[in-house]
Amino acid sequence: LQGLVCSFAFFLQTLHTAFGDVSYSFPEEMKRTSVIGNIAKDLGLKASRLSARKARIDTEGNYERYCDINQSTGDLIVAERIDREGLCGKKASCVLKQELVLENPLEVQRISLHVQDINDNSPQFTEDFIKFEIGESTDKGARFSLDEAHDADIGQNMVQSYTLERNEYFVLNVNTKTGGRKYAELILDKELDREQQHELKLLLTAVDGGSPQRSGTVVIHVTVLDANDNAPSYKAHVTENNKLGSSLRSVTARDPDWRQNGTVIYSILPGEVNGVPVSSLLSVNGEARGDSRCEVV
Repeated sequence: LQGLVCSFAFFLQTLHTAFGDVSYSFPEEMKRTSVIGNIAKDLGLKASRLSARKARIDTEGNYERYCDINQSTGDLIVAERIDREGLCGKKASCVLKQELVLENPLEVQRISLHVQDINDNSPQFTEDFIKFEIGESTDKGARFSLDEAHDADIGQNMVQSYTLERNEYFVLNVNTKTGGRKYAELILDKELDREQQHELKLLLTAVDGGSPQRSGTVVIHVTVLDANDNAPSYKAHVTENNKLGSSLRSVTARDPDWRQNGTVIYSILPGEVNGVPVSSLLSVNGEARGDSRCEVV
């Protein structure tokens, strides 16, 4: 029994485990074999003893082994590609836990790897086109919400602003959501006129705050819907010596509105000439609807 107690005491002396905690902060996407720091120096270890003590890097939990140790120099180096977005998503802090393990005697040192975001993603819109149908009678100042651009990066590397291609009808208003996310609204700055322009294509650009900046674009396609805002008009001259039933004038009426709003109906409006109703003097000969030409007799 005494021998067993002595052996157990010796085992406890040999199993000298020192738990420390050393942290490193470095940008994501560093190349393999890039040096993170000299862990031997930072922990007060002799680099010449690392090989004899079988120094190695292990992982905590389900993390992969993202770093390794150079047993000759004591440098902690990148072993695998580290993508912050893939590991931590939108979390403000991205920390990987690794361990430095040494033998003879056994010693374990915890390592915290703080992965910093770099601007390696561009803003992206969900769709290639943003489509609107807007009536030409829509009032100036009307607002239209635009789809938000998304950026996998965080902080200043996220979307910071939007710009709209210069145009005659619309301006842009940029707002901020909770958490700093930006979104934009299209504001009608000048009333639309379908007869002048029946559709518009505008380029919307989202820009992040990284250095250098990255951007993404989407096309805004506006279809202008017709309103019945034009009246048909024509001119005709009549002489006083025309015979009864003779054709006085062939008239053409044009309405620039679209489809049903542009359909022309001919009729003689109420009125008098020297006390005689115009409708008893004149009549329309020809198609009354759907034809832009007729004769007044």
